[in-house]
Amino acid sequence: MKIERLIGIITILLQQDKVTAPELAARFEVSRRTINRDIEAICKAGIPLITIQGFDGGISISDSYKIDKTLFTQDELQTILTGLKGIDSVSPGAYLSGIMEKLSSRERQIVVDDTMVIDL
Repeated sequence: MKIERLIGIITILLQQDKVTAPELAARFEVSRRTINRDIEAICKAGIPLITIQGFDGGISISDSYKIDKTLFTQDELQTILTGLKGIDSVSPGAYLSGIMEKLSSRERQIVVDDTMVIDL
């Protein structure tokens, strides 16, 4: 679905300094042209994207736009993820891994239980 892909692209760009269009195309299993259209739609929505062509190029979000990732405390994130794990165990679709990826950063780590460690 397009809206989920757009949100996914924005989330990836918020987490990484730079990503290439071919990487995004492979990740979302769409063509590079579709990613280019998505990037255009994100720009039209008012999110400032920077694209650099050539070797070591890629797509990134302006540093002035990036969101502070400390919206939740570690205890709050642990509670949310524990609840999501319970829902995932009875849900036909597995959403926990996607949500963990969206919330992740390299700064923190959450241990949900003995079998799961989430780097945040």
